[in-house]
Amino acid sequence: MQIRLNLASRPYTDHRPLIRQLRAGMVGLAVLLALLALGMLHFHQAALRMEARRERLNAVLERLQQQEQADRASMQLPANARVLTQAEYLNGLFDEKSFSWTETMEDLETTLPAGVEVTAIEPVRDKEGRLTLRLRVTGQRGPVVDLLRAMEQSPRFVHPRIVGENAASGNGPNGLQPVNAPLLVNFDLLAEYSQATLAERKAEIEARKREQEPGASAGPVATGMAATGKPATKQAATKAGARTRPGKALPQRPTARPAATSGARAGSGAQR
Repeated sequence: MQIRLNLASRPYTDHRPLIRQLRAGMVGLAVLLALLALGMLHFHQAALRMEARRERLNAVLERLQQQEQADRASMQLPANARVLTQAEYLNGLFDEKSFSWTETMEDLETTLPAGVEVTAIEPVRDKEGRLTLRLRVTGQRGPVVDLLRAMEQSPRFVHPRIVGENAASGNGPNGLQPVNAPLLVNFDLLAEYSQATLAERKAEIEARKREQEPGASAGPVATGMAATGKPATKQAATKAGARTRPGKALPQRPTARPAATSGARAGSGAQR
């Protein structure tokens, strides 16, 4: 005969499902930790490769800087100083020749609104080769703001801005301005200028020709009709003749004598 005795002070609970969940969570955390370790290893190797590349580039840059310093030192020698001066002078001439005043005026013409007058243009080229235009314009504030907006939309002008302004002198006596005249202001503008390449300039010229083709074709026809005074087709001649009164021809010169003759002819026709 078996007798079961329960000497525990608390009721029995089965912790095996909880232990299984804890084991599954530990396995998941272990997998996540392994993935993180692999990611850290990958980024560490990438950082090492980037560091090695940076060191190589720094070495190349240092070598180029040393070569540049050696070249500058050799150019500063008395035997080469004259050549360096001539080279700088020629480079300045090349920069001046590379700037096209005609193209600049054409680009300004497409952006300049009515009521704004350009009084001064000064091109300035920096050491990197970037070209900056210093403009002085005269006009009212509204049209000048329109000019800035048009320059911003143009691909030739980059970052146009106003750097100064002052009141323009009047056209009256002693430089005074009439009371009823609009207030004119001198504005100093700065804008980086990007000259068009030959292909871009050709494309712009072709686009202008295509825009002018419809107007050019209609112009000679209208001019020819106005010069000759004769319609081009029979239908136009019929329409032109239908506008006159029947039985009377239009004389080339409106004088009194042809009118009387035509009237006499009409009278004789009526008597018949």
